[in-house]
Amino acid sequence: MEEEQARIDFEKSLEKLKRTTLQIGRIPEQTKTRFLEIAKEEFANDYGMLLKWLVDYRDGLLSNPNEEILAKIEILANEISKLKEDFAKHIQEPKKENQIVMADGKIKRIGRGEKENGHI
Repeated sequence: MEEEQARIDFEKSLEKLKRTTLQIGRIPEQTKTRFLEIAKEEFANDYGMLLKWLVDYRDGLLSNPNEEILAKIEILANEISKLKEDFAKHIQEPKKENQIVMADGKIKRIGRGEKENGHI
Protein backbone atom coordinates (compact mmCIF):
# COMPACT_ATOMS: atom_id res chain seq x y z
CA MET A 1 0.00 0.00 0.00
CA GLU A 2 2.80 2.45 0.85
CA GLU A 3 4.55 1.55 -2.39
CA GLU A 4 1.38 2.31 -4.34
CA GLN A 5 1.00 5.71 -2.63
CA ALA A 6 4.70 6.47 -3.23
CA ARG A 7 4.28 5.59 -6.93
CA ILE A 8 1.19 7.85 -7.21
CA ASP A 9 3.03 10.72 -5.48
CA PHE A 10 6.01 10.21 -7.78
CA GLU A 11 3.79 10.26 -10.88
CA LYS A 12 2.07 13.45 -9.68
CA SER A 13 5.43 15.08 -9.04
CA LEU A 14 6.69 13.96 -12.45
CA GLU A 15 3.55 15.30 -14.16
CA LYS A 16 3.92 18.65 -12.38
CA LEU A 17 7.60 18.78 -13.34
CA LYS A 18 6.70 18.16 -16.98
CA ARG A 19 4.13 21.01 -16.90
CA THR A 20 6.52 23.55 -15.39
CA THR A 21 9.85 22.73 -17.05
CA LEU A 22 11.12 23.49 -20.50
CA GLN A 23 14.21 22.45 -22.39
CA ILE A 24 15.19 24.54 -25.37
CA GLY A 25 17.67 23.55 -28.02
CA ARG A 26 19.14 25.31 -31.05
CA ILE A 27 19.49 28.74 -29.44
CA PRO A 28 21.88 31.14 -31.18
CA GLU A 29 24.95 31.57 -28.99
CA GLN A 30 24.65 35.35 -28.69
CA THR A 31 20.95 35.06 -27.79
CA LYS A 32 21.67 32.52 -25.08
CA THR A 33 24.49 34.65 -23.70
CA ARG A 34 22.26 37.73 -23.60
CA PHE A 35 19.40 35.74 -22.01
CA LEU A 36 21.73 34.53 -19.26
CA GLU A 37 23.05 38.08 -18.70
CA ILE A 38 19.53 39.52 -18.37
CA ALA A 39 18.51 36.68 -16.05
CA LYS A 40 21.52 37.37 -13.84
CA GLU A 41 21.21 41.17 -13.84
CA GLU A 42 17.45 41.57 -13.55
CA PHE A 43 16.01 38.30 -12.21
CA ALA A 44 18.67 36.80 -9.88
CA ASN A 45 19.26 33.97 -12.39
CA ASP A 46 15.56 33.00 -12.36
CA TYR A 47 15.13 31.88 -15.97
CA GLY A 48 11.44 31.14 -15.48
CA MET A 49 10.66 34.69 -14.35
CA LEU A 50 12.66 36.13 -17.24
CA LEU A 51 10.72 33.96 -19.67
CA LYS A 52 7.44 35.05 -18.07
CA TRP A 53 8.49 38.71 -18.30
CA LEU A 54 9.35 38.28 -21.99
CA VAL A 55 6.00 36.63 -22.73
CA ASP A 56 4.12 39.31 -20.76
CA TYR A 57 5.99 41.99 -22.69
CA ARG A 58 5.17 40.28 -25.99
CA ASP A 59 1.49 39.98 -25.04
CA GLY A 60 1.34 43.70 -24.23
CA LEU A 61 0.89 43.32 -20.49
CA LEU A 62 4.14 45.22 -19.95
CA SER A 63 5.15 48.34 -21.85
CA ASN A 64 8.42 49.19 -23.45
CA PRO A 65 10.58 50.91 -20.81
CA ASN A 66 11.44 53.57 -23.38
CA GLU A 67 7.80 54.13 -24.34
CA GLU A 68 7.17 56.52 -21.44
CA ILE A 69 10.37 58.45 -22.17
CA LEU A 70 9.50 58.72 -25.86
CA ALA A 71 6.01 59.98 -24.99
CA LYS A 72 7.48 62.64 -22.70
CA ILE A 73 9.96 63.68 -25.39
CA GLU A 74 7.11 64.06 -27.86
CA ILE A 75 5.15 66.20 -25.38
CA LEU A 76 8.22 68.40 -24.80
CA ALA A 77 8.83 68.71 -28.55
CA ASN A 78 5.23 69.85 -29.04
CA GLU A 79 5.53 72.38 -26.21
CA ILE A 80 8.80 73.74 -27.64
CA SER A 81 7.19 74.06 -31.06
CA LYS A 82 4.26 75.99 -29.56
CA LEU A 83 6.64 78.25 -27.63
CA LYS A 84 8.57 78.95 -30.85
CA GLU A 85 5.34 79.87 -32.63
CA ASP A 86 4.26 82.14 -29.76
CA PHE A 87 7.69 83.77 -29.68
CA ALA A 88 7.64 84.34 -33.45
CA LYS A 89 4.19 85.96 -33.16
CA HIS A 90 5.39 88.14 -30.29
CA ILE A 91 8.41 89.31 -32.29
CA GLN A 92 6.28 90.10 -35.35
CA GLU A 93 3.57 91.99 -33.47
CA PRO A 94 4.51 95.52 -32.54
CA LYS A 95 4.08 96.34 -28.90
CA LYS A 96 0.70 97.83 -28.13
CA GLU A 97 2.22 100.64 -26.08
CA ASN A 98 4.25 101.81 -29.11
CA GLN A 99 1.28 102.18 -31.41
CA ILE A 100 -2.01 103.93 -31.69
CA VAL A 101 -5.03 103.02 -33.78
CA MET A 102 -6.30 105.87 -35.92
CA ALA A 103 -10.03 106.54 -36.45
CA ASP A 104 -9.81 105.08 -39.95
CA GLY A 105 -8.40 101.79 -38.50
CA LYS A 106 -4.80 102.38 -39.52
CA ILE A 107 -2.15 101.63 -36.93
CA LYS A 108 0.46 104.30 -36.34
CA ARG A 109 3.67 103.28 -34.63
CA ILE A 110 5.19 105.72 -32.22
CA GLY A 111 8.96 105.76 -32.28
CA ARG A 112 11.50 107.40 -29.99
CA GLY A 113 11.06 111.11 -29.56
CA GLU A 114 7.58 111.12 -31.12
CA LYS A 115 4.46 112.10 -29.30
CA GLU A 116 1.08 110.52 -29.79
CA ASN A 117 -0.11 113.33 -32.04
CA GLY A 118 2.80 112.78 -34.39
CA HIS A 119 4.77 115.94 -33.50
CA ILE A 120 8.24 116.00 -32.03
